Amino acid sequence: KEHLVQINVSAGIDRLLSFVKLINFLSKKVDQWTSLYTGIPQKKFSDAEGLRINEIFQYTFQHFGDKISLEDIAAVAHMTPHAFCKYFKKHTRKTYVTFLNEIRIERACKMLIDESSESVSNIAFKTGFNNVVNFNRVFKKITKLSPSEYVQEHRMRY
Repeated sequence: KEHLVQINVSAGIDRLLSFVKLINFLSKKVDQWTSLYTGIPQKKFSDAEGLRINEIFQYTFQHFGDKISLEDIAAVAHMTPHAFCKYFKKHTRKTYVTFLNEIRIERACKMLIDESSESVSNIAFKTGFNNVVNFNRVFKKITKLSPSEYVQEHRMRY
């Protein structure tokens, strides 16, 4: 907070210097953070593990709106589906389906706020859910709110 205040009250070169100090501060804290939406600790992996986990995450973030089968994601990791499930759970402390659903709901939350004219059913399909009932169930399980309650709460806060 101090860094932000300093940026706010500074001007010119002092403001730039305050910003650089903030970036430096944040870069030192990044190892302590967890993903805002998935709760996966940002832990250190061996090079091979890090590459494999990174490939899994990248594929998931790029294809969350598509149907991703266990066979598909296991192939990305160069593993059998059974071995992949054990590996993913060991390294993330959650199942891949839970992780995928959290990514999808994260995106749905953004879309509900940013694209307010979009229907809930369209957002459900765009985020990889094949029916609205399942979307609503998973949304409420993760956020503890229905999509409409989420939008209302967001509007009241902001």
